Amino acid sequence: MSVAKSKARDEVERLVNDPEMSRDEVIAALKHLYFDARAGQRAATESGMVGDDGLNDDLRIYELALDDLGIDIAAVDEDRADSL
Repeated sequence: MSVAKSKARDEVERLVNDPEMSRDEVIAALKHLYFDARAGQRAATESGMVGDDGLNDDLRIYELALDDLGIDIAAVDEDRADSL
């Protein structure tokens, strides 16, 4: 039985395994992907488009990847909210 891989999972694997990228660059790229997915999720829920289109799964994939790198996304969210 094969499990379909998501685009988010593929992107995380590509970033994490890229020998040309530093750890900080990988973290920055993952944060960017996380916040883009989060903004898309927020826009979908605020506009009444309430179906599960995989954005929750993508967010979780990015969050776990950041956690694996020692980044607490909740703390990053708080820092980002403070700067808005």
